[in-house]
Amino acid sequence: MRTVVHKTVDQLQPPSQEDRSQAAKSWGSSASHEHWMGNWACLNEVEVKQPQASSDLPEKFVVGAWNLERCKWVEESAEVIHTAKIDILLATEVDWGMARSKQRHTTKELAEQLGWGYAFGVEFVELGLGDPLETAEFNGVPNEHGLHGNAILSRWPLQAIKLIALDEGGLWYVQSPKQDGQHRVGGRMAIAALLETEKGPLGCVAVHYESESNPDHRNQQTQRLMELLFREYGTIPMVIGGDLNTNTLSEAHTSQTQRRIQPESWEPCFSTFAKYNFAWETANTGQTTTRRGPHHSTHTPHRTLDWLLLRSCQGSQSRVVPALSKVGNYLSDHEMVVSTVSC
Repeated sequence: MRTVVHKTVDQLQPPSQEDRSQAAKSWGSSASHEHWMGNWACLNEVEVKQPQASSDLPEKFVVGAWNLERCKWVEESAEVIHTAKIDILLATEVDWGMARSKQRHTTKELAEQLGWGYAFGVEFVELGLGDPLETAEFNGVPNEHGLHGNAILSRWPLQAIKLIALDEGGLWYVQSPKQDGQHRVGGRMAIAALLETEKGPLGCVAVHYESESNPDHRNQQTQRLMELLFREYGTIPMVIGGDLNTNTLSEAHTSQTQRRIQPESWEPCFSTFAKYNFAWETANTGQTTTRRGPHHSTHTPHRTLDWLLLRSCQGSQSRVVPALSKVGNYLSDHEMVVSTVSC
C-alpha cells in the first residue's frame, strides 16, 4: 500500500505484458492487488523531466487544470494550452502505452510540444483497453504499457515532487465498481511539487478524485489530501487543481452562482478545504466544466467537476476554456479551468 511516494526517476519502468496478463486473471483478490502494488516500480515512483528554464516563478502566472480524457490528441491539446497562455498545467487522465491513445507517452509528448518539464505519476496500471467503447474499438490491439495517471507540466523547475495516494487502492481491481470489465491496479492519487518564487516556495498539486463516489467519500479523500499535504509541505502558499468529481453540482440542480459561492452546501469537501485555508471563489467561475462527447447521452446534465483551489493566493481573469481544437474538434469530456494567480 502506498501513502506518499518520494522517489523520482528519469523514466518509469512499466510492468511486463506477462505480469499484466497474470494480474488480469486474478482480479478480485485483495492479496493479488497488494502484491502487484508492491512489486510494480511504476506505482511507487514519479517520472520527472525538468524544463530548460531555471528562473523563479514570476509574481503572476496562469494555471490551468484539465482532465484530458486520456490525452488522445496531443498536438491539438498543446495548441489549446498555448493559446490560453498557460504557464503551469495540472493535468489528469493522461496515458502512456495505451492502444486508445496510440501507445503514446502523452505527458512527455505534451511537454515536448510546449517546451516544458513535467512530473508524471501512475494512478492505474490498466489491465484492459479501457471503457466498453474503447474496448470494442481497439479489440485485439494490446496495450504496450497500460499506464494511466496525473501530471504537473511547468515552464519552471519542479522540486520536492511527491505522489500522494487518496485512498487505499484496489477498488477497480477487487470490486470493479462499474461491472463493465475495467480492471485496474492502483488507486486515486495526486501529484504535488514545489516551485520557487521571489517570496518563497509555492506548492502545486494535480489531483483526481474517485469517479464512483459520493459527497462523504469525496470529503474523506479531501481530508486525507489535506493531512498529507500539511505533513509534507506545511502551510505554504499552494494551488490545487483537478477533477474532484463533484457530481452533485449539476446545471439541473444548482445555479452558476451557487456552484461558485456555496458549493459546500452540496459537497462537504469544500468545508474541509476552507478549514485548511483554501479558497475557490476568485479562481473559478461556477460554470459547468463537462462536455458531451459523441458517446455521451444528450440527457446527461452538465456538471461542475473541475476546480482550482488557492491558499495565500488570489485568482483573477478566471475562465473555462472549451476542450475543442482550433477547428472545433472534440478533445476531452472536460473543459479546462484557468486562472491568473498571484501569491
